[in-house]
Amino acid sequence: MADERDVLIYSKRFEGGVRLVSRMLSEMGRRPILVSDEPEDVNRDHCAAHVVVDWETASLEELVTAVEAAGVVPTAVVNFVESLISWQVRTARHYGLEGGENGREVLLSKARVRAAMTDRGLSSLPFVAGTVSSLDVDAVTSYPVIVKPDQDSGGSRLVRRAKDAVELRSRLKELADSVGPDTDAIVEQYIDGVEFSVDGPVLDGRFHPLFEVEKTEHDNLRHHDAGLLISPPPSAHVRQAVRELSERVGALYASLGLGSSWLHVEGRVRADGTCELVEINPRPGGRMYRAATQRVCGVDPIDMSVRMALGEHLDGALAGATPGGTELLAMLPFEADRVGTLASATSVEELKRIPGVVDGYLFENFRVVTMDRENFFAEAMITADSVAGLHEIAEQVRSVFTFAFE
Repeated sequence: MADERDVLIYSKRFEGGVRLVSRMLSEMGRRPILVSDEPEDVNRDHCAAHVVVDWETASLEELVTAVEAAGVVPTAVVNFVESLISWQVRTARHYGLEGGENGREVLLSKARVRAAMTDRGLSSLPFVAGTVSSLDVDAVTSYPVIVKPDQDSGGSRLVRRAKDAVELRSRLKELADSVGPDTDAIVEQYIDGVEFSVDGPVLDGRFHPLFEVEKTEHDNLRHHDAGLLISPPPSAHVRQAVRELSERVGALYASLGLGSSWLHVEGRVRADGTCELVEINPRPGGRMYRAATQRVCGVDPIDMSVRMALGEHLDGALAGATPGGTELLAMLPFEADRVGTLASATSVEELKRIPGVVDGYLFENFRVVTMDRENFFAEAMITADSVAGLHEIAEQVRSVFTFAFE
């Protein structure tokens, strides 16, 4: 029998925060419905019902048929998986739900975002886009460049750098062999500088930057997060870049006529202070970003995102927020070093015995199937009175933390 409290939760590769979102929805009096491509999904027992859809081959009509066959009447769609944003938008539009605005389709594509930024005078970064097999390498006039899938590149999936045209052709062949020659890709000028992120909600058409992070030890070879991610940013030119890029992203969002959403924005700032957008993710940052945002700003990005998807008006939601916070905090992630399953690792409880380690997580039995993306399985949250203090504690954590993949 249909239940008019049904809320769809989209998941792929078991991602999407299903158990957390399901619990939140249940506490709100809603009925969580898992939609995933795994018939034996490990999260299905945590939801009221499970609808199976092959995200790669199914049509929207097939999804609607499967939803109706399950007796489900969707009242909202909650999605925290980047590659399923297109499904989220089309489903919301079909059912007349929150999140189906036409302008939201721009956010589905890195090339469309870059073009929209350029058209509005909000970016000057050179880029070329097209399918992997047809992309015009001769149109790329400045190197080095970053090449990556136009969609589904979350977790730095298949992100590559090329120093010249010969290497770019090689990178494109790698992409073609991995994801197919018809996959859309974007090639853009490499931004030589410091990477940063800023998280916050868009409310009433205005972007509110709340949680700002400087990636002080970013891995610029694999283009993965690494080392200490510090908030608030210790570098003055990064703090200024955060403010400038936040204004540009806010202007873009307003021009697209989009409704409420949480944004995780990544950017880079050069030594001369000029900055550029890396990408916009219309979802909260992953890993420890939620816990850090709660601690620093007093706002839960997942809870706020779910309520936005339900169409709730969040007037006054930021009344008690503390943008930027007053505490010096850092996140220290740990990444798998090989394909395999995590067999052993130092516990979070042991790490928290180190003075200054205030939180953390460890994904037991974490499985790595490819090294072509970020594979973070553990992380520590650290506080100190100075940046030097953060580094000292980080070294203690590194000296204690051990792990093995088999």
